[in-house]
Amino acid sequence: MASDRKSPPTSALEWIAAGLGLAGLLFVVAVIGREALTGETAQLPVLEVRAERVLPNAAGFVVEFEVVNRSSGTAAAVEIEGQIGPEANPVETSSATLDYVAGDASAKGGLFFKHDPRGQRLALRALGFQTP
Repeated sequence: MASDRKSPPTSALEWIAAGLGLAGLLFVVAVIGREALTGETAQLPVLEVRAERVLPNAAGFVVEFEVVNRSSGTAAAVEIEGQIGPEANPVETSSATLDYVAGDASAKGGLFFKHDPRGQRLALRALGFQTP
């Protein structure tokens, strides 16, 4: 009968594969467990805004910028403001909103101006963000 048959012994290759699978599983469980117990608390984003270049367009000028997040904290709905002219009395102000800037990453955008920002003081800054 079928119960009288003996199965062949497990080969060394099968034992090696099982051992590697077990080692991988234990590694994943250890990493997740460590993060659960000692994971860092939520960090606030640290946003740095810098102008990349100024280009003329049909409506005036566009200042392309890059926002660099120097923290592991994520920022959503990041509002960027740019001003040209003296700080006390800017000639023009423009703003844009970036949907998302991941932690330790960057995002790019553009601000439209009617006046040429080249040769004038250009100030870019992040006004605020939301925590996703």
